[in-house]
Amino acid sequence: MNRLGLKIGCLVASVLIWIQVASHATVEQNANLPLKVVGLGEELTLEGSVIPDEVEVRLEGSKLSLVLHNIFHRYIGEVRLNLWDRGPGPEFTYELSRADVYTDLRVIAINPADVRGVRIDRMVYRKLPVRQKNVGRLRAGLAFLEPPTLKPDSVLVSGPSRFFKEHTAVVAESVDFARIKDSQRLPVKLQSPSEHLELANPQVNLVLRVGAVEERTLANVPVVALVDAGRPPVGVSPPLVDVMVRGVRDSVLALDSQRFLVTVPVGNLAEGVYQLPGQIDHPPWLEIVGLDPPEFQVIVGHPSVSLDSLLNPEEAGKAPGKNSDE
Repeated sequence: MNRLGLKIGCLVASVLIWIQVASHATVEQNANLPLKVVGLGEELTLEGSVIPDEVEVRLEGSKLSLVLHNIFHRYIGEVRLNLWDRGPGPEFTYELSRADVYTDLRVIAINPADVRGVRIDRMVYRKLPVRQKNVGRLRAGLAFLEPPTLKPDSVLVSGPSRFFKEHTAVVAESVDFARIKDSQRLPVKLQSPSEHLELANPQVNLVLRVGAVEERTLANVPVVALVDAGRPPVGVSPPLVDVMVRGVRDSVLALDSQRFLVTVPVGNLAEGVYQLPGQIDHPPWLEIVGLDPPEFQVIVGHPSVSLDSLLNPEEAGKAPGKNSDE
């Protein structure tokens, strides 16, 4: 035990002697000092600049201080990028000097002696729209009660002004509609338009309202010809049509045939007999499966037509200006 105590005492004494010598010994050594930005004006940013975190500085000073810095990362100073007299503008190079190194030790050299790629920009806060491109289709027997909606449909974005391009938008991750089984509020992640722009919210909600699909035939829907002003009178046959529709069950069953109207665009066609298709305006959630009949006989003005033309409308003219007299 006496020998062990003697050994420990010798070790402690050796360490104390080394500390005493090292604290008075002067050496030169390279040290990586942190680079800090100071003096940057309000609402200004360096985001997007390539600035190193540390700068290698050759220092002269106490051996003890340098050893403690290298082993235990003890603070011995820092390099400051002083931008108090700088404003927004093009990219520039900041020349480092010994005055930029804040330390109690003597500065011998700085490597590198300059910081390249520094650019000061204005900090901008802007609300950008959220865009989403989904994939897949709802499984058979399902349909949307209303178009899928992102809530909120915009998000606050902040960052350097140069990264806000025209028509910039935030992109939401896509959703596979084939996996949707019922109505839900689905969180979706957002992707910034640039790595240098920060989103206030990392996600939004995709609101999906889904219902069962029903097919139905709306009978005796009126047919109306659309004619330019000042044109001859027009007759349409048949005046009523059956419309086959597909959509969400509850909404389809509540449809009233009288609320729909099939139109036949006639425009400024010359007098004659024509076979023209019908068109129908409908809400986006409703799918038009077909019309019965799909085409209509349209008589413009009072053309001289044969009985055969009227009885066989498929032989009637289908191009503007063509009638039974030609």
